[in-house]
Amino acid sequence: MKEKKIIEYEKIYKAVPKLGDLSARPGEHRVFSNREDEVIYNTGNYVLVPVLNSFVLHVLEEAMNKGIKTLFFLARDAYFYYRIAEKYVKEFDLNINCKYLYVSRLSLRVPLYHLDVDQALSYITLSGVDVTPTTVLNRSGLSEGDKTQFIQKIADFLGIGVDEQIPRHRLKEVKAILKNDIDFLGLLIENSKKEFLSASKYLEEAGFGNKEKIAIVDSGWVGSIQQSLNKFHIAMGGQEPIEGYYYGLYEIPPKAEEKYYHSFLFGPRSRLKEKVAFNNCLFECVFSAPHGMTLRYKYNPKGTVPVLSDITVKQIAFLNQIDGIIDDYQENLLREYDNFQDICTLFNNPISKKTIEKALFNFMSKPSLEEAKVFGQLHFSDDVIDYDNAVLATRLTEKDLHDNHFLKRVYLELREMIFGKRYVVNISGWYEASVMLYAKPATVRYHLTAYNHYKYYMQYSKRKRWIRERERYETT
Repeated sequence: MKEKKIIEYEKIYKAVPKLGDLSARPGEHRVFSNREDEVIYNTGNYVLVPVLNSFVLHVLEEAMNKGIKTLFFLARDAYFYYRIAEKYVKEFDLNINCKYLYVSRLSLRVPLYHLDVDQALSYITLSGVDVTPTTVLNRSGLSEGDKTQFIQKIADFLGIGVDEQIPRHRLKEVKAILKNDIDFLGLLIENSKKEFLSASKYLEEAGFGNKEKIAIVDSGWVGSIQQSLNKFHIAMGGQEPIEGYYYGLYEIPPKAEEKYYHSFLFGPRSRLKEKVAFNNCLFECVFSAPHGMTLRYKYNPKGTVPVLSDITVKQIAFLNQIDGIIDDYQENLLREYDNFQDICTLFNNPISKKTIEKALFNFMSKPSLEEAKVFGQLHFSDDVIDYDNAVLATRLTEKDLHDNHFLKRVYLELREMIFGKRYVVNISGWYEASVMLYAKPATVRYHLTAYNHYKYYMQYSKRKRWIRERERYETT
């Protein structure tokens, strides 16, 4: 008997039977060693691989139509995009070059800190899921010995421990402390200049400084890496700004030109519905690479190479499993379709795009208990440093779940701002999965509905703020 979730996905794909057949076929006669593998395989075929194909095919078409010669797929979010794009380029001899670029927000920001110290401090004190004095200084790129004194200085000023969460509204105070510390700024600038030379050399050797028209491909969210890469590109003699293709963009940097930022699912000015149903934390966990994040670059006899962080064996095994699912799916797809344009038409007509999105949103916003268990245990970090100390679906109590509701979050934040009474809300990278796993059965729907209201408020506020800042910038 088919499980309930598979039946839900099949109903969604009735709108496009050919896509439904592609998702159902790989697992028809497959025997699984355990239930977890089966859940990953089914969700992979019905949700993950169609999403990847839809986006990659869109990017390849758009880039070739614009005369872009090289697409740089950014580590690690674009790893699977790159794998699929390479298959299409080789299979159909497409007139475009695909390269995989080892970069991260950290590996590019640290080398650029000395060019704009105020912006550097804004990055270092950016809010996030769990920002502490330690994580703030880790973003600086300083050595362990150099940053210890500044971690303690921030903790003492705020009256918290070095690993305690900093209230969001007090991050401005942290920025002010660092901005007025001559010793910190001296070390920050010195280290940044050293790292700039290494990063520039790596990008030059990767072909990033070529005069030809190039673009980057990434998952998205705020487009800050494109801004960083553009500074390197110009320094290397690039004649025009690079373009960026993203799955989704909540916003782009204040001074960036919108015409160079291309989003697929939603953009900064898009309606709220897609943003609310989407979960970028989950997206990054399932679409990653079986290697660590890029920390910096170093020289060796064969050229400049990235220095990568460690990654757990469990993460590698999961991502290799996704890789295998992609291979099976692509093999079936290319066996049935021998024309690139036919495949593009299959995935990226309006009905297919809407169907694939619907399946994705069903997985993200209404996961089954088994999907929540399997994917909720994935390693998660939303910081520029990849910390291996948290899972995607955090264990939350009924009180924690309630604290994440719209009215409660607004009340707590106002109380803290007015009375200075500190209250840390325990949050989850995938709240819906935490509800499925840890809420009382009778409260599941209540929590999901109340949190949905909070997401609408949060996304509305973000969009309104971004548009206001954008308009202010355009009139100055």
